[in-house]
Amino acid sequence: MNREDTLAISGDVAEQAMHWHLELQEPEVSEATLAAWMRWRQAHPVHEHAWQRAEVFARRMRDLRSPDQRPLAHAALRPTLSRRSALKQLSVLFAAGAGAWAMKDTALVQDWRADYYSQVGEQKSFTLADNTQIQLNTDSAINVVFERESRRIKLLRGELLVTRADGRLLSVDTAQGRLESALARFSVRQRAGFTQVSVYQGMLVINPSRLSHQPIALKAGEQISFSAGEIFSRQAIALTAPAWSQGMLVAQGQRLADFLEDLSRYRQGHLACDPRLADLRVSGTFPLGNTERIIFAVADTLQLDVQQFTRYWVMLKPRTA
Repeated sequence: MNREDTLAISGDVAEQAMHWHLELQEPEVSEATLAAWMRWRQAHPVHEHAWQRAEVFARRMRDLRSPDQRPLAHAALRPTLSRRSALKQLSVLFAAGAGAWAMKDTALVQDWRADYYSQVGEQKSFTLADNTQIQLNTDSAINVVFERESRRIKLLRGELLVTRADGRLLSVDTAQGRLESALARFSVRQRAGFTQVSVYQGMLVINPSRLSHQPIALKAGEQISFSAGEIFSRQAIALTAPAWSQGMLVAQGQRLADFLEDLSRYRQGHLACDPRLADLRVSGTFPLGNTERIIFAVADTLQLDVQQFTRYWVMLKPRTA
């Protein structure tokens, strides 16, 4: 079993972790407070686990991508005189998030609970206990459960590339169903309302949650998209791993609007084009390390203007004379 599964964080411990985080934001923190904070962290492994999660949680709140929500996040994280009032503000933030945040902004809550995650614009690689190789694409999160009889990955959001080598069965759960594989290399992307799976080596079996009695076999060189009750796309793909796993974004005659939507996954803020430009075509191979450079390169090639109100709000417009 994954070690973090044994360190369940209770509501009381989570509250204590957030209390200490707020205490340490005071302008002058006393030696006694620092000593008490360290004693609390060292008192139990779950306290240290909760503290690490609290830091992740706080970073995500500071990095909220929705400008309308940022003041609320800052208000919740500022030093306060009372833990009660601070936690009350945090509860307001959670309530607002449930109804108002976009899917990407719920990432701060998922990362509090995720075993592994990547931030916006980051690709992250690691190896699990059974030597399964995992690579997370931008803004992705997973949970991992390894038990004696089963090995499971839960894709909370985003996209991952999995390379299996040991022949034992691994399952990957998404919002729409489960896929199972023993020896394969494949990617899984959680999209809005459906799951997209691509196989590069080996094969796997897909079980949509409402079609569990009708498993679908997928072999190398195939890509499938499915909802909980429907398979609605199946097509051939190249056997090479996705470009993002090499830190690249590839376009082959792609609509500009679709290209910018893909690129926006790798940067903070809003990125779009004038609707009149949506059907212009983009081709090229672009390193993902500098999205600003990609935007200006595409604009230069298509002879467009880049409008930037801030670095978080970018629009491509027809070039003026």
